[in-house]
Amino acid sequence: MKNEHNINQYYTTLKQLPLDNYRVDIKVSTEIVEEQLLLNPKLSGVFILKNNEVFGIISRRKFFEKMSKEYARDIYSKRPIKLLIESFNYEPLKIPLKTGINEAVKIALERSPDFIYEPIVVTKKGEEVGMLELSILILYQAQTFSEINDKLVEQEQNLRDYASTIELEKQKVKEYAEQLEQQQKDLKKANKLLKNQTEELEEKQNQLFLETQKVNNLNHRFSEVGLLLSKEGKNTFSALSESVKLMIQFTEQINEIGDSFQEKIKNVNQATDLINKISKRVENLSFQAGVMVANLPADDGRGLSFNMIAEEIKKLSLQIAEATASVNSIAKQLKPEIKILVNTAQENRVVVKSLTRNSEGTQLALNKLTNLVEGGDNV
Repeated sequence: MKNEHNINQYYTTLKQLPLDNYRVDIKVSTEIVEEQLLLNPKLSGVFILKNNEVFGIISRRKFFEKMSKEYARDIYSKRPIKLLIESFNYEPLKIPLKTGINEAVKIALERSPDFIYEPIVVTKKGEEVGMLELSILILYQAQTFSEINDKLVEQEQNLRDYASTIELEKQKVKEYAEQLEQQQKDLKKANKLLKNQTEELEEKQNQLFLETQKVNNLNHRFSEVGLLLSKEGKNTFSALSESVKLMIQFTEQINEIGDSFQEKIKNVNQATDLINKISKRVENLSFQAGVMVANLPADDGRGLSFNMIAEEIKKLSLQIAEATASVNSIAKQLKPEIKILVNTAQENRVVVKSLTRNSEGTQLALNKLTNLVEGGDNV
């Protein structure tokens, strides 16, 4: 099936139709023309030329109609075609090449019945360019109508399909409209809910503003308390620092006393050792004196003197022993107390170091508190 564009291109005017264009000179014999017409049954007729211009026209039907008469073949066959054409009194229908097929059919059918089936001469700018049988013209017209009808049927089907598509689209539009209406209802509900949520949010914002004011007030009071605490803390820390310093001094004094006691105990121990050595030497001297007295003659006067010296040495030795024992007893009694004093001093030193570290931590905390309070005031 050809589309509308092809129909317009090939079948709307005579220009698109096949034309006969058999031409002979007026001097050509009639039998030659007859032979060509018999060899080409589709030829509509023949143009007779004189000096390369159309002198006359004979249609196939008129030619054989004339040649079929009695004596016509004897008269015309061997003679030029000019003689035959001069026996006709016929003016063919001429239609311009650009004429439409429908218009050409209409003009051709308006001829008299005697000439209605004669071929049409197609002209271009007044000159004959070909011949066309009425049957061929009507056939192409019918074919054009058939193709147009097919095209119309196709277009009608397309219109039906398009109408069905439109109906489906209308149904979709209807469904979409219903969905849109439902969405609008949902949107109204959502807007109402959003409005309620907005009001709740505004109320919460107001509450949050009040809470923020409370927090700001609390922060202000905290700043005031912090400043007071920082001030009192500094005073307390200052007093604590003084106490720690006094304790350090006292501990150092105790340590010095302990060290002095240890040194003196050491000296006492050395003196005691020395006394013990002297006591032993005195005992040895007393023993040697006794030996010497025993070896002297009985009448020797030195014996009495040595005995007195020995007795004195013996007494001295006993006194030294008693003093040594007394010193050792005192030293023995002092050692535990001195040890306790030294241990107490060591413990006090540890406590003082701990207090020092704690005081440093307290100072750092107070500094941070001060910075925080001062920073809060600047905000």
